[in-house]
Amino acid sequence: MKETHGVYIREAYKDYTPPFDAVKVVDRLLNGIPKKYLAGLHTVVITNMGHMSREERRRKTKSRKRKVILSQRGGSYCEQWKGEPAHIQLILDNIIGRRPKWLLRFPYVQDTALATVLFHEIGHHIHKTQAPESRERENVAEDWCTKLLGLYIDKQYGYLQKPMNAVFWTAIKPIIWFLERLVRTSKRSRHHSQRRTHAG
Repeated sequence: MKETHGVYIREAYKDYTPPFDAVKVVDRLLNGIPKKYLAGLHTVVITNMGHMSREERRRKTKSRKRKVILSQRGGSYCEQWKGEPAHIQLILDNIIGRRPKWLLRFPYVQDTALATVLFHEIGHHIHKTQAPESRERENVAEDWCTKLLGLYIDKQYGYLQKPMNAVFWTAIKPIIWFLERLVRTSKRSRHHSQRRTHAG
C-alpha cells in the first residue's frame, strides 16, 4: 500500500502480471493534478477481472440512463457510505485492452491509458463531494476528465508541446496546401463551366 497526496494506492491481482508498474503510474497521475480535487478520496485499488468475484463482475451501474455491467468498464467510483471511505477501482486488463506490450513501455502511453479512466472516476468524486451539478453525471465526469488530463499533460509533458506542434505542422502543411489547391482548382473549373453555359 502506498500513499500519495493522502490517497492510498493498492494492487490486488489474481493470475495476472501487469505489463508495467501500475502503482507508479497512478502515483504519477495523482501527483500531476491539484491536491484539492482528491480531498475525501481514500484509496485507488488497481485490480484485474480475474480477481473479482462473479457477483462483482455482474454488478450493474447506471451510465447515461442505461445499466452497464462492471465487467464492461475500466473502473468504478464508490462514494463514502456507512463509514466506508470513498475509493476508486481500476480494472487494469480492461483498461489496457489489446494494446501491444511494446507500446506500453512508453510512459506517455501508460499515463494516457490510465488517466482517461482514473480522471473520469475522480470526476465523479469531484461531482459528488465538491461541485454538484444537475447535469447527467457521466457528462460531468467526462468534462472533469478532460480538464484534469489537460492540467496533467501541461505539467508533465508541457516541454514536448512545442516540438510536437512543430512536427505536427511540418506533417500537416503539405496536406493543407494540397486541399487548398484542390479547392481553388475546383472553383476555377466551376467558373469556366458557368462561363461556357452563359456563352452558349
